[in-house]
Amino acid sequence: AVIIKQYNAGGGTNDWVMVDSVRGRAKSLYPSATYSENTSAADKDLISFDRNGFTVGQTNQSAVNRGSSSYFYLAFAWKAGGGTGAGGEFWIDDVQYASAAAAGLTGGDITPTGASVGTKQGFSIIKYDGTGSNATVPHGLNQKPNFFIIKRTSDTASWQVYSSEIGATKYLRLNTDAAAATSSIYYNDTEPTSSVFTVGTSAGVNGSGDSYISYLWHDVPGLQKFGSFQSNANADGPYVELGFRPAFVWVKTADGTDNWAVSD
Repeated sequence: AVIIKQYNAGGGTNDWVMVDSVRGRAKSLYPSATYSENTSAADKDLISFDRNGFTVGQTNQSAVNRGSSSYFYLAFAWKAGGGTGAGGEFWIDDVQYASAAAAGLTGGDITPTGASVGTKQGFSIIKYDGTGSNATVPHGLNQKPNFFIIKRTSDTASWQVYSSEIGATKYLRLNTDAAAATSSIYYNDTEPTSSVFTVGTSAGVNGSGDSYISYLWHDVPGLQKFGSFQSNANADGPYVELGFRPAFVWVKTADGTDNWAVSD
């Protein structure tokens, strides 16, 4: 999965762009907006997922590679279980499988339509179709996710965010600055387990006939950590212990209307 953002002001304000190998290299989503999935041409946006990186198109696509040397971009990339970028594949720990059943992703009420699962790095990407009823979806990881994001790809919808720190009775939205709110329609007030996560009846996570993508992570010592801390209104603090020096820090005020903040 790759997220790209232009960071200098010279080209105006452009949306964040997210592409993953499970949906396919031509399928773009925009974490800062509610748009449905966009399909790009072969020479636009992200052209390919490569062995040691990725390639973007040399076109006037201001979101990822505008045709001028005066635009600067940041890219954040996570490796899950592998994938060619064609979309609709099933990969676990760099091994491709012919189906969800062959990959062992059949333990939920909903069977994934695509997946890339990295059990060692604690990150999985699961594509599924909604049912409209409370349901469980297998995530392929070996332990309970600490954090996950769900986006309806077939229509407009907010990005729904689960954090184990606020629990399954509450939700955040990636595309807004709203504080955590309480509702049972997103996760059915049910915590994820070591094998599945639960989606409720909201069209934002499980509308009948709609398609969805989900990104799920759990703590991995020395690699990634998810948690919470209490502010202290002090310019020097608080200090947050992770057990490693982070390259990327992502923060959202859970009980206030502050923007998501990214530091790298």
